Amino acid sequence: MRRRSVLLSVVTSALTGGLALGRSREVAARQAPSSLADHPMAGVWLAMANQAPGAPQVPVPSYLGADGTVLLVFPPTQVGMEGVEFVSPYTGTWEADGERRAHFTATQLISDASGAFLRSVTVDGYPEASADGQTFTDDNSRVMVTIRDAAGAVVQEMSGAGAPAITGLRMAPGAPGFPETSGVGTPTG
Repeated sequence: MRRRSVLLSVVTSALTGGLALGRSREVAARQAPSSLADHPMAGVWLAMANQAPGAPQVPVPSYLGADGTVLLVFPPTQVGMEGVEFVSPYTGTWEADGERRAHFTATQLISDASGAFLRSVTVDGYPEASADGQTFTDDNSRVMVTIRDAAGAVVQEMSGAGAPAITGLRMAPGAPGFPETSGVGTPTG
């Protein structure tokens, strides 16, 4: 009889502890901050952005990952201070900066035609998703661009204020994110 009592006591304690542990995990999960996956800026976008000050806007596939990573893919070449330059995608991180706005910091590396590393460009951007989460706008009022030389020394910092707004459309299967246009385009080449 005593053995059954002890066994019953052990089983009851184990069940009670297991339920309490399960509840504490449940409570912790409810109290944990929501992940970036729930933020309306998370996902894949096609942005229209300026590759360089004064240059026309170009399409920029953009990824804001649920893990806080950012990838912005500009065309791989541009005309720069030293002629044609080769540029890497901007890579970096992002965080929520409000209910619908994100703050990202991303860096691009620039080299010349011979492969020599020339400089880097870091951008702090603040895109904000629309209420329906299908578009975004960054009015550039808070954007900061930092240019560093090949050794990493800051050579210039520029505000984005006054530059054309950066806009984006959410990408999805069958919807590449390009703005709808009227008429038929002209083939090149």
